Amino acid sequence: MRILKFLLQKEFRQVFRDASILRLMFVMPVIQLVLLPLAANYEVKNVLLGIVDHDHSDFSKELANKLEASNYFKLVLYGDSFEKAMSGAEKDKLDVIIEVPQGFEKNLVRENNSTMFMAVNAVNGARANIGAAYVNSVIKEYNQEIRLKWIQTPKMNPLPSISTAPYHWFNVHLNYAIFMVPGILVVLLTMVGANLSALNIVREKEIGTIEQ
Repeated sequence: MRILKFLLQKEFRQVFRDASILRLMFVMPVIQLVLLPLAANYEVKNVLLGIVDHDHSDFSKELANKLEASNYFKLVLYGDSFEKAMSGAEKDKLDVIIEVPQGFEKNLVRENNSTMFMAVNAVNGARANIGAAYVNSVIKEYNQEIRLKWIQTPKMNPLPSISTAPYHWFNVHLNYAIFMVPGILVVLLTMVGANLSALNIVREKEIGTIEQ
C-alpha cells in the first residue's frame, strides 16, 4: 500500500509539473467533445426540394405546404414545368423533385388511390437516400391524415381502444448530437487514458527512471 501511495504521489506531481499533459488531459478532450458531435452528424437538413404541380388542387397544395413546413426541406421551385426542374437538378440546385400529375385529387377522391413521381439527384448518394426517406415519411404521414379525415364517425358508441404516445425522455427534440455525445465521451476517455500511459512509459524510458 505504501508503494502504491508513493507511485500515486509521483504520478500526480508529474502530471501537474508538465503543462502538455494537462492540455492533453483536459483541453483536447473538451474541444473534441464539442466539435465531434457536430461533425459526426448523419442528419441532413435543408434538402433542396422542387415540386412540379400539374393538378393545382387543394390536396396537392396541402402536400406541398406540409413538405415545406418540415425542417428538413427547403422549397426552391414550385411550378408546372418538369423540364425546368430537371435543369435545376442537373445544375445541383435541386436534390429532390416531386411531380404531382393532373387529376391527383380526383383520383384520390374517386378511386381512393393516386400516384406521383419522385426524382432524386444521386450525385451525393447519402444525401439523396436520406432526402428520399424524408419525402416518403412525410407522404406516409400525409396519407394517414387523409384517411383519418375520411373515416366516418360511427353513430353508435365507438369501441374502446388503447392509443400510445411515445415520449423521448432524455432527448425530447431527437437532437442527433446528443445521441453522439455518450459514445464519443467513452472513446475519448479510452484514447486519453491509453495515450497518457504510453507517454508516461516513453518519458520514463527516456529519463532513465523506468526501472524505479
